Amino acid sequence: MLPVKETLHIGVFGLNHNTAPLGIRERLYISETIAPELLQSLKHRGMEEIILLSTCNRTEIYYSCRDRVQALDIIKSALRDRFAVEGERLDPYTYVLYDEDAYRHLFRVSSGLDSMVVGEPQILGQVKDAYRLATSHGATGFLLNKVFHRTFHVAKRIRSETRIGYNPVSISSMAVELSKKIFLDLSRKRILVIGAGEMCEIALKHFKKEGLSEIFITNRTFQGALRLAEEYAGIASPFTEMEDLLTRVDMVLSSTGSEQPLIGATLVHSVMKKRKNRPLFFIDIAVPRDIDPGVNKIDNVYLYDIDDLKDLSQRHLSDRLKESEKAQEIMEEEAAKFSHWLTRLDMAPLIVKVAHKAEDIRSAEVKKGLSKMKDLDEETVARIEAMTRALVSKLLHPHLALIKDNGSPEVLDVMKRLFEIEDGDEEEMDTGDQGE
Repeated sequence: MLPVKETLHIGVFGLNHNTAPLGIRERLYISETIAPELLQSLKHRGMEEIILLSTCNRTEIYYSCRDRVQALDIIKSALRDRFAVEGERLDPYTYVLYDEDAYRHLFRVSSGLDSMVVGEPQILGQVKDAYRLATSHGATGFLLNKVFHRTFHVAKRIRSETRIGYNPVSISSMAVELSKKIFLDLSRKRILVIGAGEMCEIALKHFKKEGLSEIFITNRTFQGALRLAEEYAGIASPFTEMEDLLTRVDMVLSSTGSEQPLIGATLVHSVMKKRKNRPLFFIDIAVPRDIDPGVNKIDNVYLYDIDDLKDLSQRHLSDRLKESEKAQEIMEEEAAKFSHWLTRLDMAPLIVKVAHKAEDIRSAEVKKGLSKMKDLDEETVARIEAMTRALVSKLLHPHLALIKDNGSPEVLDVMKRLFEIEDGDEEEMDTGDQGE
C-alpha cells in the first residue's frame, strides 16, 4: 500500500447561507472574471486539482491533496491575497470537509438538498459550469474528475426517481412571491428589472403571468435588455436612464454580475424627492449586492435582499420533506458505492499512476491540437476536453478492471511495462491484496 503521506484526500473548504450572512458571502464571491485568475494562483501555489463553485448562496473550493494542513494554508493564503480577508476572520463562517464527508456534501449540493430553496433546479447547472471552467483551465485530474462525474450521476438519479424538483421553486420565484405579498395585486403595478441573466429571466416568466401594468428592463448591455423585453412583452431602457426609471416604477428587482453596488443612497435620495416620497420597494437577489444596504434607512424605501427570502422558502420545505427523504436514501446508497470504489482504488495504487499517465498524455495532445486551432470559444474547448476524457476513460476501463480484479504481481508488472511506469514509482506498494 502507499504510505500514509501519499494518500490522496478529497477536500472542500467553503461557506454558505447556513453558515455565513450575506455580508460575508459577497466578500468571498468568485465571479466568472476572478475564477480563472484564482485557479491559476492556487495551481502555482501547489494545488494539483481545484474546482471553484460560487453562487448567490455559497462559495466552495473542492480540491485533492496529500497534506491537509498545507492545502488549507494554501487556500486561505490565496483568498487572503485576492479578497483582502484574513483566514482567522473567516473561521467562524466556514467549514472544511474531507473524503466521504466532502463528496457527500457535494452530492447534497448538486441535488438541491443543501439549497436555501430545497430542490431548486439551478444549482446542478452551476456545478457543471464550475467543473467545465476548471477543466478548461487544466485544474482537474483523475480524482476530481471521478468525484464530479459521480456527482452528476447522483443528481440525475435523484431528479428522475423523486419529485424533489417537481413544480420547481427558485430564488427568483421566491422574489416574485415576496412582491405579491407586498402588493397583494400586481396587475396595476410597474416594475423595473435590472439585469438580463438567468435569475432575471426566471423572474420575468413569473411576473408575466401576474399581468403587471408595465415591465421595464434595463441592463448594462442594452442588447440583453432588448432580448428579454421582446420575449416577455417588456420595455427595454438604456442603463443611463436609471434615475428616470426609478421615479416611474413601484418596485425594482435586481440581479446582475456587478462587483460594486449599482444603486446608492445618493441616487435614491434624489429619486425619492422626485417621487414626493411615494414608497419604493427594492428586491436585490444579486451577490455581491446591486443595491447599497444604506438605502434601507431612507424614508419610504424598503429593501429586501436574498437572505430575507429564507423565511419564505421555509414554507415550501414541508411540501418537499418527504421527497427529500427519498433523495437522501439515494444519496446514501451512491455514497456507499463511491466509498467502496475509493477503497478498491486505495488497494491498487498502480491505478492512480496509470490514470495520471493517461491523463498527462491526453492533456498534452489536446493542448498541442488546440494550439493549432484558432478562435475556438470556451464551450467548444470544454466539449473537446470532455470528449477526449470520455474516450480515454473507456480505453482505460478494461485495464483498470484487470488491476482491480486480478492484482497479481504478474498483472501489475505487465501494466507497468505497458504504461511505462518505473518500479521506483510504486515503492512500498503491497501487491498481495489488490482486489475483492
